[in-house]
Amino acid sequence: MFYFISFLTVIVTIVFVLETRKPKNYPPGPQWLPFIGSALHIAQLRSKCGMLCKAIDELHKIYLNPTGLFGLKFGADMLVVAYSAAAIKELGTNEDLDGRPNSVFYRTRTFGKKIGILTVDGDLWQEHRRFIMRHLKNFGFAGRGMLNIIENEAEMIVKELKEGMKKAGTKETIVDMKEFFHVFVLNNIWKMMTGIRYDRNSKEVNEILMMFTKLLQDVDMVGTLFSHFPFLRFVAPGLSGYEQFVENHTRFYAFLRKEVQRHRENFVPSEEPKDLLDSYLQEIDNHERSDDSTFIEEQLLAVCLDLFLAGSETTNKSLGFAFLHMTLKPEIQDKAHKELTSVLGNTRFPSWEDKSNLPYCDAIVHEGLRFFMGHTFGVPHRALEDTRLCGYNIPKNTMVVGCFRGMLMDPITYPDPDNFNPDRYIKNNSCIIPEDFYPFGVGRHRW
Repeated sequence: MFYFISFLTVIVTIVFVLETRKPKNYPPGPQWLPFIGSALHIAQLRSKCGMLCKAIDELHKIYLNPTGLFGLKFGADMLVVAYSAAAIKELGTNEDLDGRPNSVFYRTRTFGKKIGILTVDGDLWQEHRRFIMRHLKNFGFAGRGMLNIIENEAEMIVKELKEGMKKAGTKETIVDMKEFFHVFVLNNIWKMMTGIRYDRNSKEVNEILMMFTKLLQDVDMVGTLFSHFPFLRFVAPGLSGYEQFVENHTRFYAFLRKEVQRHRENFVPSEEPKDLLDSYLQEIDNHERSDDSTFIEEQLLAVCLDLFLAGSETTNKSLGFAFLHMTLKPEIQDKAHKELTSVLGNTRFPSWEDKSNLPYCDAIVHEGLRFFMGHTFGVPHRALEDTRLCGYNIPKNTMVVGCFRGMLMDPITYPDPDNFNPDRYIKNNSCIIPEDFYPFGVGRHRW
């Protein structure tokens, strides 16, 4: 019995040392506990602050690290958070950090495989990024065609508001602005992808959008409970978030499959593709006899998922922040209205060509974007090799993610950062954006 207890004590001691020992010159952060790492400490901070990004604020206060880099561990996964503008910039330009995570969380969202466009790397990412950009540009992306779509959606927003006032029978009415822009924003990318423009009152698309809004409130790109402790999928699928995560993605893929099937039924190979889905289906047919082609239907569905989320969430939430604060501060509304009237009169809608003459409206957009992205994280990177970041060692396969709060809510760059203030960008009657303003990250692998 004595030998058994002694042996057990030695084993426990070894495990404790191995599980709690950090790699040499790893970024500063909470002490690691066996098996769970710093998960408990971060959970306590998150509970106290309400949001993960604000928990990172607390780390910044505790671990006075001028580089803005913090080292964590969740279960077996090492995670480094880049918090400052300098750290985020270096993260985006270090090619050793160009990988994407390969955990169960990311594979679960795409049929158990590492596919799609947002969370893949290597040849698959390069091949599909080139294909998507080339064909989206054919349908107007980053050009006049996309501007026409945006301007049309803006006109539809105004029409919707006018119809609301008409139904109320007065010149004033209460408009529920929660997720008001969601469908209009989605249409800007979805029209080029599928050729479809959704009505704002479409029950099906609104259910899908609300489902993903709820999903993104419960999880983030850093992962969730089952991603860091995969065994919880089997012993506590509901409590770990796995069950709901799978159910939501199953519903969304059923929605996408209907659209892919509609395109297949109407697709004529001899005709020019009408949208991205047509182009992709054509590419699938061209590689039908190739065993190693990456152009398959599951990859198409995963790409649609990524573009659906990327094409709606950021713009919708940024506009939401902007309109919330314009409601709270009517003087911002008055100033924007005065600028619009002086440039456009009351006879036409604004166009892209008017942008340089509407610096205050431009500033409102950037302040809305700052407020939203200042509460978010970027798409995680993965260290492809042992490397260094801001002078610290980053072991191979460590996940590294940018927390934009440190950059966009920095009181030095943005005095009184919690105050929504478009005037902070106005210099000499122009909208001047600070140098350290890259809310979507930097480098070639931002998406």
